[in-house]
Amino acid sequence: MDINARQIVYLDFNFLDQSEVYQYNVDQLSRVKACAPLMAKLGNEVAAWELSTQAFDTAYRKVTTTGQTKTVKTIDDERDTLYSGLIGSVNSATKSPIAAQAAAATELQEPVKRYDVKTGGEYQQETMRIGQFCEDLLANYTSQLTALGLTAWVEALQAKNTEFHEAMIARTNAEAGYVKGELTQLKQQMIAAFNVFRKLANVILIYEGDTAYATTIDQLNAEVRHYKQIIARKGGPSSGSGSGSGEGGQQTSDNGQQSGGQQSGGGEGGGSQGGGDNSGGQQGGGTTPDPGTGGGGETPVNPDPGTGGGGGGADPNDPNNSED
Repeated sequence: MDINARQIVYLDFNFLDQSEVYQYNVDQLSRVKACAPLMAKLGNEVAAWELSTQAFDTAYRKVTTTGQTKTVKTIDDERDTLYSGLIGSVNSATKSPIAAQAAAATELQEPVKRYDVKTGGEYQQETMRIGQFCEDLLANYTSQLTALGLTAWVEALQAKNTEFHEAMIARTNAEAGYVKGELTQLKQQMIAAFNVFRKLANVILIYEGDTAYATTIDQLNAEVRHYKQIIARKGGPSSGSGSGSGEGGQQTSDNGQQSGGQQSGGGEGGGSQGGGDNSGGQQGGGTTPDPGTGGGGETPVNPDPGTGGGGGGADPNDPNNSED
């Protein structure tokens, strides 16, 4: 048994958004699947992890690239083209040599300016203003539209605006269940499946040693460090904050070897660390403290995530302890 064996470092997913959680799992899956010794030991757990990741991906794509979303964009482009063409015709007609047409176009300038439709802007506002604009023209400017031959054009714009509004409602209805229900549940399942793999892998590393797995574990932990930097930029805890909210104990350094078997202070990498090649220095009296507790005592065989003193809690991503 090697209590100083490499471990897959804990990552708090609560500070990452859905796309970041998904990308982390996809990238880590590819590394684990390329490691034959890990796959031989934990093939079933990896398969369950991959299945949950694929399920999340399927649901996420339904939200971001649904047919309704594509339809909304297409209809909006068609609507904008109709509106721009109508306004262009009115503006051109103000210079018509036919007096009646020039007068009609000039009169139509007033509602154009009053409604001040902004194409390409916020969907709801554009839809409302185009709807009101068309109703006003068809109710109060019939003679002007007839003089310019634009009645059918306004009717087409009105119909397209209605079509757009209906498409927006359909998209919202389609997305509602995925966003608030299915996606959240599937993300939790993906995180839970990953944590099952991680915890079992860490047990194997302790009892078998890390020789056969060293390269893959170092790669996995390099990715963890990258995401901890993302969390830190968002204002979340940094890897050296010593908050006691995550897993303490063994941290993998940049060269892949354990830095500081002994620590003073709680939480993840909290306090000062002894340096170099798993040797560690003794600090604060006693032998290697329990990771995350900040006190004396010997290193446990399998450190319990998040048992840190002074505000430590259970692993927030452990499905048996808390919800995502």
